[in-house]
Amino acid sequence: MTTNDNDHDYDVGYGKPPKHSQFQKGQSGNPNGRPKGSKNISTILRERLFSKVTIVENGRRKQITMVEALFRTLLKSGLEGDVRALDRLIKLLPLAEADTLAADEVTDASEIDATDEAILRHFIKMRGSELLDTSGQDKVDEEGGDK
Repeated sequence: MTTNDNDHDYDVGYGKPPKHSQFQKGQSGNPNGRPKGSKNISTILRERLFSKVTIVENGRRKQITMVEALFRTLLKSGLEGDVRALDRLIKLLPLAEADTLAADEVTDASEIDATDEAILRHFIKMRGSELLDTSGQDKVDEEGGDK
């Protein structure tokens, strides 16, 4: 099955569109690209969830993020006895605990004890020159190591 008499060497069919309608080499199928102002779903969701909303608490107006407002609503429903809200809160609890544990990790160098410091000094003494050498990969290659 051929499309015209001039092009006898190319069959047109399923998965084989006519040559004239195929993409030309070096030409983009989307020459203008994505419009500059367009946003993906995660960007839109992040913007909406962290946008500020005004609530009234104890007779005073207060601005909080949408996420905080949603959590407050979920907590209120749970306190009123909504079992599904309680279930959701229990499922979210490990996330809060993970954030707390991450904040409690040692990040201050002053908390390193004498034993840790001795280990670090020994390591630097033994391997310090290798850490500072920028051509370390070349030495491994010369010694017959894998690249």
